[in-house]
Amino acid sequence: MKKGNFVLGAELSQHYTIREDQNGTAFSCNICSKVFRKRDCFKQHYRQVHLKQRPKLIGCYYCEEKVSPHLRAYHLEKAHGIPAPSCGACGKKFPYPFQVLRHQKTYHMGEKKFVCGVCDMKFASRGNLVQHQVKHSSLRPYKCDLCEETFKLKKHLSRHRLTHLNQRKS
Repeated sequence: MKKGNFVLGAELSQHYTIREDQNGTAFSCNICSKVFRKRDCFKQHYRQVHLKQRPKLIGCYYCEEKVSPHLRAYHLEKAHGIPAPSCGACGKKFPYPFQVLRHQKTYHMGEKKFVCGVCDMKFASRGNLVQHQVKHSSLRPYKCDLCEETFKLKKHLSRHRLTHLNQRKS
């Protein structure tokens, strides 16, 4: 393990731990131990969860309103009648045109150049490969704070937490 640091905007250098495992590099938060495959995802987590920072807002080209980048397309459509960039194959909408192209390449053009080293399954994006590789890993970084059960995926922990909610209602 080695320590790394980086500057978060005007903030002082913050620390994270870099781990190497069979799935490659992982970034572990030193505050809550959550693990991320991408440094950018860790940075976003750190800003929003530990620094309580809201996402940067961008100004609309047509009015004075400032919006979160991921809500840009929604704002343009609702406030100004400008349709969001969307995929011609499935209709999914995106904030920016380049995201439509990436989506089409990933999901509709059949280009699968990322190969799992364990089972040879092919994926169109590195992100999808990394998500798949969790299946082969023994890491279970998501822990239930109510019963100590652990999970490989955050969505599985979220689904599990519903069982505790249902138990309380009964």
